[in-house]
Amino acid sequence: MRLVKERGMEKVMKDKYSDENISMIMSMTTIHNEVIDTRIEETLTAIKQKKPASVRKGTVWRRMVYGLGSVAAVLFVSLGICAANPSMAENIPILGNVFAKVQDIFSFGRISEDETTRLYDNDTGTYQNMNETSYVLVGSDPDMSRDTSGESEQGAAVSEQAENEQDFLYRDYDNGITVTVTEYYASNQAVFLGICIESEEAFPSFAVMGDKGYQLIQAITSEQYSFRDTKVSGARNIEGRLEDAHTFAGIMRVDYDEINIDDSKYEALCREAEEKGEELPTVTEETWDLYYSRFEVPEEFMAQITIESLRGYCREETDAENGNQYRVRGNWEIPPCKIAKSRTGMQTIQIHEVNAQGIGIETIEVSPVELTLHTTEPADCLTFAVVLDKDGKKLASGSTNAYELATVGHDISTVTVYICDYNEYMDEIRVYALEDEEKFRNMLEEKALFKRVVALQEFLQS
Repeated sequence: MRLVKERGMEKVMKDKYSDENISMIMSMTTIHNEVIDTRIEETLTAIKQKKPASVRKGTVWRRMVYGLGSVAAVLFVSLGICAANPSMAENIPILGNVFAKVQDIFSFGRISEDETTRLYDNDTGTYQNMNETSYVLVGSDPDMSRDTSGESEQGAAVSEQAENEQDFLYRDYDNGITVTVTEYYASNQAVFLGICIESEEAFPSFAVMGDKGYQLIQAITSEQYSFRDTKVSGARNIEGRLEDAHTFAGIMRVDYDEINIDDSKYEALCREAEEKGEELPTVTEETWDLYYSRFEVPEEFMAQITIESLRGYCREETDAENGNQYRVRGNWEIPPCKIAKSRTGMQTIQIHEVNAQGIGIETIEVSPVELTLHTTEPADCLTFAVVLDKDGKKLASGSTNAYELATVGHDISTVTVYICDYNEYMDEIRVYALEDEEKFRNMLEEKALFKRVVALQEFLQS
């Protein structure tokens, strides 16, 4: 099932809320606190499934507009009640070890060291040459088209410089800030990037979010990938913490479903309609394929990320202009890096089961760090799905998509999926997830429109 892009509803949101307010509220939806998580489930249903970020369903937008005020209030409260001094990470070098340093506070928990690709050598500080394969990044900017082979003249020069000066390839400096990509892990669902941000001036005291106590810096990015011919703009959350007053270490997660949508045909039709003074094309569930397509994300690809600004959310007001937000603009261009997906523990389980109402499960994607649920429903129906582990514990979202579920600490050898009517879940069922787990499970059994027990272990062993 795919969401529907309705620019009219986007305009309603922009009329009611500024771009800055909308971006801030949406970007903060990864705060993890049981109360906050529940409220976000209620109001930000647009992130409930693996669907194009640029395509929104009208009914969902209306719910978002209705709920933005309460979400902003909850997040504002969270910045106050959750603020505390972060516990410092284990005293190990940051270079190539960001995952290890923040795993105790990261939403998806621990990322396997064996599956992590470190871009730097911890002892010498020199970079690992990840550009052994020749790729060409194709984009609207002619300068983006470059041969990234390690045999190229430019690549050889950079390599020699790194060896001689212990330079850092995946690093850039601007406006008093140095940004370094230190390592990555690529699953079948997303890329996790270790990010180290160093500031010449001391960082402000960032707010501490949720039960795990992570801090947040958001990067506004322009991204280019070798499997697509256009750039992607993003607002990427970097979850981590201040290691000291001048150093922030965190993890940026890039979901493939945020970078594999090809909307060029729809955008071209919109430009044509605007030039002619005609109404914009209306996209429905049935016509989505006429306007949009998906790029295939290969097992190996090149990624080049440029960060255009950074901002964080602080415990106290930084100044009259920015309020409690830390902001810095610049141009941090990280050179292209080869990304290779891990093949360990990856599985896409084909379910394709629906009931008489057309409600059901399409697929379940599993990796060592997350489970992503893909559901289906008729166009006139709005649902919400819950996944319980083998012990009956609810899996919580680890990202801004409520169906991307963190599996750390859960036995997912068998899971139970319940799909409920959206309003009924929000009004009658969800409260018991916090107050009474047994009552919560009983309510799901009683109220669910669809239930499926999936023995994931059988699929993972096959």
